This record gives sequence, C-alpha cells and structure tokens, in this order.
Amino acid sequence: MSETATSRTFTLIQREFQEYKNSFVWTPVGMAILLSLVMLVSVMMAGRITIVGDAMMQVVMNEDSTSGMNITIQIDDDDVAVVTEQEVDVSDWVIETEETTSEEDWNFSKEWKFNPTTNPKGADNIDTGMSNLNLIPTVIHFVFLLALFFVTSNYLLGTLYDDRKDRSILFWRSMPVSAWEEVLAKLGVALFVAPWIFIALSMIVQVAMVVLMMLGMWRMGKDPFELVLGNIEFGTLFFNQISGWILTALWIAPVYAWLLLASAFAKRSPFMVSVAPLIALVLVEELFLGTAFVRTAVANHMPHISDSGSAVGFYIHAPNWGSTDYLSLLLGLVFAAAAVWLAIWLRKYRWDI
Repeated sequence: MSETATSRTFTLIQREFQEYKNSFVWTPVGMAILLSLVMLVSVMMAGRITIVGDAMMQVVMNEDSTSGMNITIQIDDDDVAVVTEQEVDVSDWVIETEETTSEEDWNFSKEWKFNPTTNPKGADNIDTGMSNLNLIPTVIHFVFLLALFFVTSNYLLGTLYDDRKDRSILFWRSMPVSAWEEVLAKLGVALFVAPWIFIALSMIVQVAMVVLMMLGMWRMGKDPFELVLGNIEFGTLFFNQISGWILTALWIAPVYAWLLLASAFAKRSPFMVSVAPLIALVLVEELFLGTAFVRTAVANHMPHISDSGSAVGFYIHAPNWGSTDYLSLLLGLVFAAAAVWLAIWLRKYRWDI
C-alpha cells in the first residue's frame, strides 16, 4: 500500500515537472548559465579594465581592522595641504575642528580633520560576522530566491485553473488518484521540490563565482587561496541557506495555499481572485474598524527582507529561530490547512469553468 502511494506521489510530481519544465528546470539553469557568463567576463576583463580590478581588490583586501579614513586639511592663508591616509566608505564622515566659531568670526587658518567611521559589527542588522566575500554568494542566492518566488507563485495560480480550462481534469478523474493527492503534490512541488532545484543551482553558481574570483586574483598576481578561499565559509553559507528556506517555507505556506485555492476557485483570472478579496478585506477593516489585522497578517507571511529577523524573509543570512513569532507562524499554518482543504473540495466537486 505504501509503495503504491509513493509511486503515485512520484508520478504526480513527475507530471508537474513535465508540464512546467520551463519554469522549474530551464529557468534556474538559464539563470545559472547567465550569471556564470557575467562573472566570467568580469574576471577576464578585471586585468584590463582598471575599475573592475580595483573593485575586486577592494572587496577581497578589505580588512576588519580598518578604522576609517583620516583626511587632514591645513588652511594657512595661501597654503593648502591635503593628506589622505586610507580610503574607505565616506558615507559616515565626522568633521572635527579645533574650536567652534560663528559665521561672522570665521577663521580660515584652521586645521580640519575628517574621520569617517566604518559601520560597526551588527550595524543595520546585517550579519557582519561573515566576511565581505561571503556577502557576494549571498547576493547570488537572493537572486535565485527572488526568481523562485515568482515562478512558484505563477505555477500555483495556474495549475488547478489550467486543468479545468483545457479539460485535462477529466483525464485525471479517470485515473486512480484522489483529489487530495493531486493538490498536496502540487503544493509540495512549490514548497519543497522546486526550491531545492533553485537552491542547488544557486550553490553551484556560488562555487563557480569563488573559482572565478580565485582566477581573477591569480591573474593580478595575488594568492587566491589566501585571499579568496581562506575567507569563504562554504559550510556556514550553505547551512544558512538550506535552514533559511525551511523556515521561509513554513512562513509562506498560507500564501501558497491561498494561491492554490484561488486557482481552484477562479473562473476567469486566478490572480484577480487571489488579490481582490484581500484588498477588500483590508479596506473594509481599516475604514469601519480602524484596525489593520488583515494587512499585518498578509504582510507578515509575504516574503520580504526582515530587518529584525522576527518575521518571514528570504533569510539570505541565518534564520533567527529564537525571535520567530511562533503564534503567527502556527496561525498561518492553520489557515494554510483550511485553504488546502477547500482547494481539495473544489478540485473534487467543481470541474467546469
């Protein structure tokens, strides 16, 4: 019995990949090839275009001990001297003078000191425990996650609707497969199967990026093993990315279940069916009740970059399990279960459009 159920599940998943091969396979493969080519061209041109090589060196050679840039300007009537000791980001300059003067008593014979400070660890809620080189693979991973969200959302909105539109649902009604197996297989593809394809290709591109960066350092006469490989933490990066998606999948499960329900219910546009009720509920609640529970709930479970780490995000860094709002997470999973049950009921009893 279990072997038969497993075989049916595997067949259903295989069917989804056959029908949506462009979205689940060729899209991430195309992204991987394109990003690899862009990085290859950048590395090959780094030795010829000065700005590219300088940018790469600034990323690789940036040391944690950098305290900032000190610029001293001595204005002594006819004499101006500018001394630059270091070059770093000048976004947070602090200007110091020997004394405070008003505009009327301005004295140009002053020594000015510019002491811009670099961001301390933990500033802007960014995990600066990772080296700067680890941030580059993180950006690549974020691009793949962004594409994954759009691909899976489009898939969920169309999958049950398209089956009814092209009447292929009649074929599946004749097969020994229940409606709940079909719906759960589709949700599982969006939440677990397709993401691992995107994540795996993201990791391959990240490794390719590191190899190409090592090649660039070697072309510029630097030690690639010390400067690049010695500053990349593959184990931490990949563990954070995998565990990050596990928590993200739990958070966005109600969103995906809602999209699946809209696909099962819609007669014309699944997208409008999924969006219009939410907009109406938000407007009615805010106009008549003066509250924003619906908007907050939707915002909490929509993928976004979280500053505090307490809400759902793409978790391009390590997920913060300790600050997770588990009550909101649990309520979202309960809503997801209800939405999936309704989608299964509609799949079973509503065939026409």
